[in-house]
Amino acid sequence: MSFNNFIPTVWSAQMLKALKNDNVAVKLSDARYNETAKYGDSIKINGVGKVNVRDYVKGQPITRDGWQDQSTLIQIDQQKYFAFGVDDIDKRQAKGELMSALREEAGTALADVADSFIYSLHGDAGSKIKVDQVTSGNVLSTISSAIKALYKHNVPKNAQLSLEVSPDFMEKMLLADILYGQPNEDTIKNGYMGRVGKWMNIKVYMTNNLPQVGGKDVIFLRTKRAIAFVDNMNEVEAYRPEDSFEDAIKGLHVYGGKVVRPDELAVITCGYGAETKI
Repeated sequence: MSFNNFIPTVWSAQMLKALKNDNVAVKLSDARYNETAKYGDSIKINGVGKVNVRDYVKGQPITRDGWQDQSTLIQIDQQKYFAFGVDDIDKRQAKGELMSALREEAGTALADVADSFIYSLHGDAGSKIKVDQVTSGNVLSTISSAIKALYKHNVPKNAQLSLEVSPDFMEKMLLADILYGQPNEDTIKNGYMGRVGKWMNIKVYMTNNLPQVGGKDVIFLRTKRAIAFVDNMNEVEAYRPEDSFEDAIKGLHVYGGKVVRPDELAVITCGYGAETKI
């Protein structure tokens, strides 16, 4: 077998690292619980209720609150695999690290699928805003409405908010910068992993994996705590198929996710209107 240097644990770690780099939705989720996840597992996410604050009256006994268990379970119910092989002849003719390039492509594909899964949870958002036609003239007020909805649900004022937008929504934001204010340099600088920049002190990420409902885009505004995500890649194998002359690798990515703090997730469902001022 030609995979003399193949180490499954190293490949698994490299694949998971690549996934985190390529993801947008997963990267912006709470992913602290992914050490030993296996398909069919239920992962418990601990949570407690609010603590009451009362007036103190000297000489009067105090009231103690009991502990309210508000834990939730995340089902590891998603499993996606990749498998590819390289024929011995192709391998001899190819230049460079062909297997590494294929691994990178597999990681990108898995990241897209995992992001799409996270975005499929939009129906559990605590705030839902619908706008028939977003333009450069109302995109600011549309985003502001989503921000207001989160703060009305007592999202901490110092919480970092992330806005995940489609290319069409991003276009309206860029046009709004041109028409109604000084061009926001951060909007086009510091770009990485689909990130556009900061807008209204919110980190903005552009992605093509956002869903559509009835032909309208679904835009996410949330804190990192809003969605919990658990994943693992515990099966990556190199093998020599018996029915061909090639080296092959296959891997299994298992995961699950849930909106655990719906009050910290707002979604905007919108279409787009024509521009008349630019």
